[in-house]
Parts: sequence; C-alpha cells; structure tokens
Amino acid sequence: MDHRIGILSDIHGNVTALKTVLKQLQTENITEYWFLGDLMTPGPGVNEIFDMLNSLNTTVFIRGNWDDLVIKILSDDEQYLDFDNDGYVHVARMVEYLSETITAANFKQLRDAPTFKKFSINGLNIQVSHNLTLKNFGHELLPYEIQGNFDELVEDSKIDLAFYGHTHHQLMRTTSDDQMIINPGSIGDPYTDWKKFSNDFRAEYAVLDIDSSGYSNVSFKRAAYDVNAELELAKSMKLPYIEQYDKLLHTGQASTHDIDSLKKYNDQYGYKKDVREYFKRIRKKHF
Repeated sequence: MDHRIGILSDIHGNVTALKTVLKQLQTENITEYWFLGDLMTPGPGVNEIFDMLNSLNTTVFIRGNWDDLVIKILSDDEQYLDFDNDGYVHVARMVEYLSETITAANFKQLRDAPTFKKFSINGLNIQVSHNLTLKNFGHELLPYEIQGNFDELVEDSKIDLAFYGHTHHQLMRTTSDDQMIINPGSIGDPYTDWKKFSNDFRAEYAVLDIDSSGYSNVSFKRAAYDVNAELELAKSMKLPYIEQYDKLLHTGQASTHDIDSLKKYNDQYGYKKDVREYFKRIRKKHF
C-alpha cells in the first residue's frame, strides 16, 4: 500500500493556522497524519484542535514539552511550584486558562500519549519524537547544533527515517551513518534566524510519500493564514497575555523567556494574585 502522510507539529494553540493547513492538505490525497507534539499555548485553541486531529486518520500522536508541562503542573509536581518567579507565573496562568477549557477525555489523551514511537511501514523502520527520544525539551536539535546531537537522536542502528518537531524549523539532514532526519517545522510558530526569511510567518508542515519500494519523497510546505482572524479569535476567547500573542503572530518574536515583559503583564493584570489557591482548587476539581 502507498502511504501519503501529513506531518504536523507545534500547533501551539493556533486554531486558524491549523485549519488553513488541513484545508490545504485536502488536495494532497493524504492517507494518514502524524502529530509530533506541542498542541497548546500560547494560542487559545484546545478542544477544537483535539477535535480536528481526532477527526483525521491520525495514526501518530506524540506528547511535546509544553504538553508535558501542563500535565506536570496539573498533577502537582512540586518542582514546578515557584510562584515568585514571573516566568512560572506566566506558565501557571496559561495552565489555569487551559484547565478551564480542556475536557477530561482530551487531558487523558494528552497524558497517555507517548514521547516517542517506533514502527515500520513498507519495510522502512521509522522513529517519531518531539525532541530527543528521552528528553522532549532543550536546544540540542536546533538546525545549527553539532552532528553528535543528531546522532544521539537516532541511536537505534535499525532506524531508516527519524522525525522530530520542537525547534519550529523545517529541516532535512542525516546522522553520521546517513540515516535520514526530518523536521516538518511549526504550524503555530515557525522560526528562523536567517533575516531574509524571518518575516515569513506562514504555517509549516511536511508531506511524506512511502510507496512499495520504500521512501519516495518528502515535501516541505507552507500555508498563509489570516493572522488577524487568529488574533480576534484569541481576544474573543479571553486569552491571557494577548499582547504577547499579538507580538508573536505579527513579528515571530516569542516572549516566553522575556522576564521583564512577563513581570509587566503579571503586575498589570494581577496574575500573581491567588495563583497558589487556584492550583489547590483546580487539582482537586479536575485531574
């Protein structure tokens, strides 16, 4: 059987971008979809994104680092309870927002999803992960990192093709043994340091073809979507840190690690207030 696979990653709550990508993929005769993780935040989308992915023939569903963070915070992991840190308050407020929306079934699907998966198609041995197989966060696999990091990604000598997300950057390269590595880029937040490309915020994804002889083609794709429509949706859904989401959508600049900016909005909107009590209540109520 021939396979034509839509590879999606790092949606980050961007409903409008995902809808546009899926509409574009309707013309591609896709037989199945793989999702490589980071479904939520900083955008407003939660259950609608689950619904879209679950309505497709999504045969691979991987848990990303932001997905993990949501699970850990709502599961009372004490190492994440630093309420005096403005960076943590930002994460905590976003998790609060998500927890008010996500259904129990979708939370379970996220919690039960693997961080990596290995399988075979038409004789090809395939590995899919969000980042490294045993570490779905970090910067080891940015496109300009050392070769040894990519060799570490594919430690199994039997793997022919490896796919990962996380870095928000489309990529094709190989291990030192010439095993192929592919990153489809990010749907919700594409990234590049190259200035000539840095103002291109189109959603990124990839299409993989596997025929009876094995790997036959991979295509890197982009889809232009209505950024202002996504921002209006976020406003209507009362997304926290809306100013930062606006900045991300229009400039590509994320504010996750901009502590001065986070402190400004935490103080302006009172996000630190009662955050400890909130988490005591929400953990008992839902998860």
